[in-house]
Amino acid sequence: MKTRRQFIKISTAGAGAAALGLYSLKVSGLNLFDSKQEEEPASDEEMTATPTYCEVCFWKCAGWTYVDKKGRLRKIIGNKNDPHSNGRLCPRGTGGVGMYNDENRLRTPLIRETRKDGSQYFRKASWAEALDTVAGKMKEVAEKYGREAFGLFNHGTPGGHLEHLLRAYGSETNAEPAYAQCRGPRSAAYFATYGAYIGSPECTDIRNTRCLVLIGSHIGENMHNSQVQEMSQAIDQKATIITVDPRFSTAASKSQFWLPIKPSTDIALILAWIHVLIYEDIYNKDFVKKYTFGFDQLKQHVKDMTPEWAYGITTIEPDLIRKTAREMAGSAPAVVIHPGRHVVWYGDDSQRERSLGIL
Repeated sequence: MKTRRQFIKISTAGAGAAALGLYSLKVSGLNLFDSKQEEEPASDEEMTATPTYCEVCFWKCAGWTYVDKKGRLRKIIGNKNDPHSNGRLCPRGTGGVGMYNDENRLRTPLIRETRKDGSQYFRKASWAEALDTVAGKMKEVAEKYGREAFGLFNHGTPGGHLEHLLRAYGSETNAEPAYAQCRGPRSAAYFATYGAYIGSPECTDIRNTRCLVLIGSHIGENMHNSQVQEMSQAIDQKATIITVDPRFSTAASKSQFWLPIKPSTDIALILAWIHVLIYEDIYNKDFVKKYTFGFDQLKQHVKDMTPEWAYGITTIEPDLIRKTAREMAGSAPAVVIHPGRHVVWYGDDSQRERSLGIL
């Protein structure tokens, strides 16, 4: 166990190295960024390629690992047949070589022990001992408190496997905090609006869009691999990009329209956009007639939600609201209104996402 002082020392050292661009830094015996002797070069023909996929984020890009004749991992590249990577990995994916070869990477189970003075440490253990310890603790909880007393906070692919284990054990005490902190309101809102979830990654055809609307979506500052690539292609193909963000973000710098909205007023802007589309009669009437219900109620609801009304709330000029709404209408149906990813902001998140779905 690291003490608070040791943790601060390590954190400070890391920050200092990042700021100074140091390649080798030693702090009290800690070899941070310590480069090993350079390995001899090896061509692809001298290495064995094995298919894999990256678990660093939810994109789960497929790739190829290249291992040399000594069994050392030397290179990771994207799989050209994978629509999540298109043959290219983000820096986190290509950084997998460093993560795999990191001397501090866990290679065996660890069990926490307590010394006589009360300090704690982790000791190495075999898989058999570690699994027996966990199973024994689970059995102890079941006998003493009941199986429902054993709970799980899960996330990602491993979380699904552990959820299966938990149910086999006899407990439904399962939660996914990241769902409520990230995309939960989006899933609830789009299911309520369309009867279907968006999915992860989102099925957005950014590559072929004529107009891309980003409101609370920071493509270019995140590592959503295929969407970053597709946005670059959309820019090259002269697609119109509308970015709504209080900051002059990376996406805003590539946009024809930047709307520096007042934080927490997104719904007012979206409702004003809907007002313009309806009352300027530039919406898709055939689509509305065939696939929707409740349109008359929506029309009445946004009747007074003019761009002038929204200006007083959002600080976005009425002319800019009208111009961007018309840009969307003129590019239809090749318009992508990105639903965002981390959408938990102000407490009205589900309604904001519903308004995006309706738009």
